[in-house]
Amino acid sequence: MGKLAVDLPCEERSVIASWLIQLVAILGEIDAKLNLKDILEKAGIDHRLLLDPNARVPSGKVSRFFEIVVEESGDESIGLRLAKRQTPGSMHALGYSLFASRTLESFFFRFDRFFQLISHAADAKTEIKDSRLVHSFSVTEEIPSVREDTFLATVLQFVRIVYRSDYSPVLVRMRRCKPGESAASEFDAYFCCPIEYGHERLELHVNEADYKHVLRSANADIVRRNDQVAMEYIARFDEKQIMPRIRNVVIEMLPDGTVSLDAVAQRLHVSSRSLQRHLQDEGTSFNAVLDDIRGYLAVAYLRSGDRSIKEISYLLGYRDPSNFSRAFRRLTGVSPHTFLENDAQSIKQ
Repeated sequence: MGKLAVDLPCEERSVIASWLIQLVAILGEIDAKLNLKDILEKAGIDHRLLLDPNARVPSGKVSRFFEIVVEESGDESIGLRLAKRQTPGSMHALGYSLFASRTLESFFFRFDRFFQLISHAADAKTEIKDSRLVHSFSVTEEIPSVREDTFLATVLQFVRIVYRSDYSPVLVRMRRCKPGESAASEFDAYFCCPIEYGHERLELHVNEADYKHVLRSANADIVRRNDQVAMEYIARFDEKQIMPRIRNVVIEMLPDGTVSLDAVAQRLHVSSRSLQRHLQDEGTSFNAVLDDIRGYLAVAYLRSGDRSIKEISYLLGYRDPSNFSRAFRRLTGVSPHTFLENDAQSIKQ
């Protein structure tokens, strides 16, 4: 599925406030000596932003917040303690989608797709290499090591919640230098796997048996609804991102069966030629975007188990179920019925 991403100048990069809200609350629990209001003020962050989980906080100020926390706490590995108490709400709707993902593979690819909702400080990417899933973050601005620690450790914490509490990745790679002996021991104890320091990217490596395993909290309906909330949020907070806006309009128009380049352009108040140019700039086309959305929704609807093939056909803009079946086979290589049979078999295994 397509990735919702944008390249922003440093002054426009931001972090969702729900992330900072949880960090501040957790810091208040683990170190009562910290004057958090004073730290926020020193970082240039208006404390009133903490009243709105949908707000955006400048990324540079979030980095300064982390730096001051380490300075005043003297705790080089505080990011690990922050991560251990994170909840899905820290990542807005994406957090709930992640927790309802079907497998760790879909968990990580969903993370890639919606990462810009959380932060513009890095690009997330998931690749399958030699039967190993490699989830990575390429940092796009200078950020303190503790901020990187917190995020990578939070990802692992979420994996342990949805999969196994004792889960250990195959390998972790970090950009930071190896910390002091005491802190290094804490990193070893937290990640429970080999850690390589001084790399260009943050990386988490996962075995095939683990990333293919069907998760106990999988719920296609929750995923679909929260992915939609995430897309709407991204489109709302940054109108420069044309792809989320296109996706929102297409999803809204699908049940009417009237989705076309001209109709979408009209809803977005741009010319058809301009919209086509935007899509070309993103390296895609209108038909590719339409196929991507239909394929994604079709799989989600089928897995939810509460809609007939006929109903799904209409929801996706097909007036005839046979047209939907043909399109689904073209996109996935199998018919809807075969897909469901294979899906049920994989769950049993």
